[in-house]
Amino acid sequence: MKKINLIVAGLLSTTMVLAQNATDVLRYSTVNYTGTARSAAMGNAFGALGADFSTLSINPAGIAVYKTSEALFSPSLFQGKTTSVFFNKGGEDEKYNFNIASAGVVLTGDIPNRLEQPGWRNIQFGFGVNRLANYNNRLMIRGFNSQNSLLTSYVDYADHYGVADGSPEDLAVRANLIWYDSTDGYYHNDLPWGGIEQLKSITTEGYMNEMVLSAGANYNDRVYIGVTLGIPYFSYYELSSFTETDVENRSEYFNSFTLHESLETSGTGVNLKLGVIVRPSNWLRVGAAYHTPTFFTSVQETYSSKIDSYFDKDYDDMHVSSQIGDYQYDITTPSKLIGSMAFIIGNVATLSADYQYVDYGNARIRPTGEFSDVNDAVSYSYKAQNIVRLGAEYRYGPFSFRGGFGFADSPFDHKLNDGEKINLSAGLGYREKDFFVDLAYVHSKQSEDYYLYHIIDTEYYNSSPVATSDLISNNFMLTFGFKF
Repeated sequence: MKKINLIVAGLLSTTMVLAQNATDVLRYSTVNYTGTARSAAMGNAFGALGADFSTLSINPAGIAVYKTSEALFSPSLFQGKTTSVFFNKGGEDEKYNFNIASAGVVLTGDIPNRLEQPGWRNIQFGFGVNRLANYNNRLMIRGFNSQNSLLTSYVDYADHYGVADGSPEDLAVRANLIWYDSTDGYYHNDLPWGGIEQLKSITTEGYMNEMVLSAGANYNDRVYIGVTLGIPYFSYYELSSFTETDVENRSEYFNSFTLHESLETSGTGVNLKLGVIVRPSNWLRVGAAYHTPTFFTSVQETYSSKIDSYFDKDYDDMHVSSQIGDYQYDITTPSKLIGSMAFIIGNVATLSADYQYVDYGNARIRPTGEFSDVNDAVSYSYKAQNIVRLGAEYRYGPFSFRGGFGFADSPFDHKLNDGEKINLSAGLGYREKDFFVDLAYVHSKQSEDYYLYHIIDTEYYNSSPVATSDLISNNFMLTFGFKF
């Protein structure tokens, strides 16, 4: 257990020279369906309903419910806002992003049945793009730390594992922020027990989209089957700065330093989704879907860092940089199971529910030998996540009024984080024979504990500093569709 804890602390801390770690694996394994405005307004609880383009990424059997062909386009405005509390001091920042939540075409065709016997009625084909994740956000954390310093974590790590060339510890040594004392055989820094003002700012940008190629078939308007070949692709960019300042002049040498880090990652993967919907009666539909793991191959990552250090006397100000690191690796995300149920109340209302199960502890980064410690940390840090999505729709003539709710429990194991997420959604739609327009608003909130860095020797240097943060997002969507 102690060995695993050390692995987790090392992988999640800023003392790691390689940016790829358990956090990256979780990020690219997590999917937050956006889809169409209708689906989003109903909490994306569409696994048993079908006849909506979003189902091509949720339960592909939904394509088999289509009776007419359609084309659609869904622009979206996203606002991400994060509030934090760190040593009783608050921080707040936000970011906006305009994107395309979904766009695609579904083509339908009848299967001739001259004898009017039970059999296959329709076939469908669909292609397009659904958005799976939005990485745009800003986070600011600030407070007065009276317990330790980022440099303390560098010293702590160096005393346990040494200083490798090109590592963050090596960068701190070259910036005259930590040093080795040959008389006692340990590394030191000026303010190991804190007494410094800390400020961390993180800006993230990017997305994960999925290109979908789907096919479905309808048997006697009772059984619907579908398959989707998914080609997800992502782009992620993170720029962060971490500043410590001796605001109380506790050190006669050290004044301040700022660590700048940048991370840019992109990748493309492939998966397969299989689904079925059964309509045992006119008022009930039951659905099930299985998503294979997504295999991201040749993920490209670029990482760089630099330190600007400033001193009161005896030392010149320093500006040192790491070499730009280019890495390539593969990620295999966990598979997903989705069960769904929907109740159709005449031509007036619909109630639907989805349950999704995914075990993030099964995610892997490869080559396995090179990243065995990372995979150990993934298995230890993450667990199975249960996700529930609920939706309702009431129709009045050509108008529809919708609402939705979603809950995902924490993917983190061993209380390393909280991470529960709640979605609330609402929307309305207008439908005629040849076209439709839908509006949706989705409000999401997720609370997490954010560790600025990790201390290994907590008995000596106090605990790892943690900020409580609330990640809040507001998404406004509009879907235009045409039937033909």
